[in-house]
Amino acid sequence: MIDVSVYPSSWESCSVGEAGEAIVGQQRTPEATHGNGPLPYLRVANVHDDALDLNDLASMRFTEVAKERYRLRDGDILLCEGQSRELVGRAALYRGEPEEIYFQNTVIRFRAHDEILPEFALLVFRAYQYSGIFSGIAKATTNIAHLGLTRFKELPFPIPPRATQEEIVDTARSVQSSIDASLSGLASLISTAMRMPSEMRDLVLLGDRAIGEPQSEDPTLPGKWLTAADIVRSDAPIVYGITQPGPEVTDEGGIPYIRGQDLRDGYIATNALRHTSPAIAEKNARAQLATGDVLLGIIRSLRVAIVPEELDGAHITQGTARIRPGEEIDSSYLAHWMRSDAVQAWFRSRLRGINMPRLNLRDVQILPVPVREITEQVRLARILDVATEGLEQVIADANASAKRLRVLERDAVESCAYGAVAWTITNRIEPNRQRELAQLAMSRIKAASTMEDKSPKPRTRNPSNSVPRKKTTQQSGAEQNQVLAVLSQASGPVTPEDLYRNLELEDSAIDSFFVVLRKLSQEGRISISRPNDSDVHIERIR
Repeated sequence: MIDVSVYPSSWESCSVGEAGEAIVGQQRTPEATHGNGPLPYLRVANVHDDALDLNDLASMRFTEVAKERYRLRDGDILLCEGQSRELVGRAALYRGEPEEIYFQNTVIRFRAHDEILPEFALLVFRAYQYSGIFSGIAKATTNIAHLGLTRFKELPFPIPPRATQEEIVDTARSVQSSIDASLSGLASLISTAMRMPSEMRDLVLLGDRAIGEPQSEDPTLPGKWLTAADIVRSDAPIVYGITQPGPEVTDEGGIPYIRGQDLRDGYIATNALRHTSPAIAEKNARAQLATGDVLLGIIRSLRVAIVPEELDGAHITQGTARIRPGEEIDSSYLAHWMRSDAVQAWFRSRLRGINMPRLNLRDVQILPVPVREITEQVRLARILDVATEGLEQVIADANASAKRLRVLERDAVESCAYGAVAWTITNRIEPNRQRELAQLAMSRIKAASTMEDKSPKPRTRNPSNSVPRKKTTQQSGAEQNQVLAVLSQASGPVTPEDLYRNLELEDSAIDSFFVVLRKLSQEGRISISRPNDSDVHIERIR
């Protein structure tokens, strides 16, 4: 919970629930098939930090009553109610497009009071998410943290005068625009730098010509075209490695072996290599590695790497092909050729299979290779090595700069919301006048909140899959028989959130609630299903 003393002293504060209307969206269930629709809605996957992703919208049906309640308006703020703990409460502002859209119960919608600018409220909620306020109050299940509507509404919310909010928002927008522009420039730089090595390989090694036919004459090439099978050492044909490496050998006698996932773009990740026994390694001696061997991933990745000196004598698995260059081929030259766009496209056109696309060794053996004089190969490889290393450093520096900008963004959001920047802007107005304006805004918010409390609440018919609720004292813990009784009254599957509410449990009972669910599931008395990435359905097994 945030300490309100961090807000400027001339501001007022209230609860989030008083600062605006906060509700969760409509539950997605099999029964949500009546009414008008299907209509698009937002879920957790669509709510990013200060941005809505509208490219992949799900849809469901909404009744006329539900449409009125769950339709978004320009200025509504959406927060992730359920997310990983570090991302729970991630918030974005809906700015009126698309014109008609709704939201699911995995998302909280906050509609600010007239005295509060929506962009200022967004700034506060982003600061809460960045600083760990939201993760601190969230209740976690196995892998998802839930912000909780009640806990969210009870959080304090700062109330500066409207004019102060406007200046804070303008400042924050200016800072954010500069950061966004810098991040966009860095992203473009990284994207270009990542494309350039393969494009340079095509230009340097292939030029304007197409991949030639092995053994054919090519007057434009200062050399000849051979197949990969032709350029390896005669005693080391192209092979893949160990089919069954056996259990991990942890003592010093273990022989390291390289899997497809250990290959990176241009190098081998040596920190996670596994080890097989000397006996298994001996049975597969034909695939033993030597310094300078070129490795190619033949399942999915098609990554290429050169075996360093420290892995001399290691092995590979069946997901990797070994190519040991003969005397007329330089290892680095061959690796650059195999990493070029042209060769990667040549390999991809020969992949077989859908779930586990792979190359056959025959495909690797017939790969055309442009064979130049060995001194020319070395010269070209060195040019590409230097250029590639330089671009890799550019990418590393750009990523480091982007990381620093992200930290600056987090600090700037909190500073503008109620930190140093907010204090500086606030102090430009005489303290008593600032306090009077804040108190006036606060009185209007309180008055609106009081009127809402006294207004009659409309009665709505329970959805077909809900459970009639009884007015009882909230319980401090969940019992198996209570859970089963509530599920027995339901006409269909219910969500954990609805079940929790219908049990009338206190917030502190969340842990015992999930313990009971786990036990009932293990005993086969309830079924817990996940019809999609965001929903969970619980049903009693009759």
